[in-house]
Amino acid sequence: MKFSWKFSPNRENLIALLVVAVLIGMGTGALAVAFRYLLLYTTDLFWPDPNALLDVKNHYPWYLILAIPVFGGLLVGPLINRLSPETRGAGVPEVIEAVVTREGTIRHRTAFFKTLFTVLSIGTGASVGREGPVVHIGSSVGSSIAQLLKLPAEWKRVFLACGAAAGIAATFNAPMAGMLFAAEIILVDFQVSYLSHIAISAVTATVVSHHFLGSLPTFQVPAYELVSYVELPLYALLGLLAGLLSILFIRSVSLVEDLFNKSKIPFSYRPAIAGLLIGGIAVGWPHVLGVGYESINLALTANMAIGLMGVVLLLKLLATASSVGAGFSGGIFAPSLVLGSLLGGLFGSVAEMVFPGSVATSAAYSLIGMGAVVAGTTLAPITAIFTIFELTYNFDIILPLMTCCITSLVTVQKLYGYSIYETRLLRKGIRMVRGHDVNLLRAMRVGDFMDNEFETIRQNMRLGEVLTIAEQSPYPHFPVLNQEEKLVGMLSMSDLKGFIGDIGELSELVITSEIMTTRVVIVHPEDNFETAFEIFEGKQISTLPVVASDGSLLGILKKNDLLLAYNQKILKLNIGQRD
Repeated sequence: MKFSWKFSPNRENLIALLVVAVLIGMGTGALAVAFRYLLLYTTDLFWPDPNALLDVKNHYPWYLILAIPVFGGLLVGPLINRLSPETRGAGVPEVIEAVVTREGTIRHRTAFFKTLFTVLSIGTGASVGREGPVVHIGSSVGSSIAQLLKLPAEWKRVFLACGAAAGIAATFNAPMAGMLFAAEIILVDFQVSYLSHIAISAVTATVVSHHFLGSLPTFQVPAYELVSYVELPLYALLGLLAGLLSILFIRSVSLVEDLFNKSKIPFSYRPAIAGLLIGGIAVGWPHVLGVGYESINLALTANMAIGLMGVVLLLKLLATASSVGAGFSGGIFAPSLVLGSLLGGLFGSVAEMVFPGSVATSAAYSLIGMGAVVAGTTLAPITAIFTIFELTYNFDIILPLMTCCITSLVTVQKLYGYSIYETRLLRKGIRMVRGHDVNLLRAMRVGDFMDNEFETIRQNMRLGEVLTIAEQSPYPHFPVLNQEEKLVGMLSMSDLKGFIGDIGELSELVITSEIMTTRVVIVHPEDNFETAFEIFEGKQISTLPVVASDGSLLGILKKNDLLLAYNQKILKLNIGQRD
């Protein structure tokens, strides 16, 4: 079938695009299942029981518990450094970087290496998550299929997001969370028309996961009940603490990276050093090994003592920051859930002691805490809310969950300002605004890309004459000039719409200055694209007049032209890098 993407897609092409979305969901779902089994077998290779790492002290001597994570670091570090450096770390920042700077292009081999190195990292005990890598794998599948079909950049980004959504959906049996994850974190700036493709991929991946792994939830979710609306301030306080914990988590990862960079230790040996720390902690507290879902289930079932929760919370934070900062391949989504469950359980236990019989159980607070820390670390509250909601399908949880997640979000935004993914990109010199690289936007000037072809009208022109011009003109917006050729307003077809059906004698009575928009938002030719893009997004307009310092009109900047110029600039940079 031949695709003609330069034009508005016809019905045949739309169906074909939906079929592609289904294929991406199937492929990602299958890889997510394979990843789960491969991880299980690898963990079983190194540890006595892959589903009971907390019992490892009953089976292994202390020196073996210490040695396995070190061996994993010695194995993974050189392989990542030599074969695929982009697979180092969480995975999601690299996917966002591909969307922002490479038009959604991810190398075909990335999925293979990301799977291999993450399995080895988690299998030998690294304190990282499997969700970020699965997102990276799914995104690679979507991007690879789009590249094979030679689709334009727009659809490469969309199908990359389809793969990301499918990865989260298959991991958590949560299609809505997967869809929102892709829209809120990966694409950031997206059109609603693409949501159907992302949703179809997420649903398809969930069906595949259900078929092979069953429809049981990932965690042992407690029954939730909001005891009283008086609890909402407590949930807000938990959200504040979750936000502070999120900031500490984000800064800890950066601190570990900085310490390694200052020490000049080669990348190949950094995971082994982190493995030594993880193994040393695991000798006393094996809760830090691997993904950490056992600790979550203990907190969700109120089977962990309050003192132990506090200790494991701090040690898991240290182990995860060391693992990610040192370069183990693995995500931060699952560790965020672990930290949130422990914080919530700890907070809930204290609340039960202070207000006996008047508040929910510590398990309920643990469940809410999971969403709050995810919201704080990712700055994606909608994803966090739906992730937890899809675990319970209990509408009673929505109000406290929203209270806690939004409070966590605001805390991080006010006191820090960036998600853990944005922080990782900032450290690589990539600053984003609405899914675009700010460094690139700042290097592009409005005056170099404005449109010099436009049509103006005079402020004293009669309505009848204006309607005649508008009817014959191809332009939807008209700058309004005064006698000195200075911009005094803007007139659009929406301004004229009310006069078209009942013009009559108004054609001679009404003049342009009476119906035009006088509060015009403008840009100057020396302004950069960041300034223009923020105006376009903040004001929800599509056209900006470009005005000189003396008020004279120089040109028109259209949002579509800005995006086109930005994408072409990225393409040229990528071609230059390949050459």
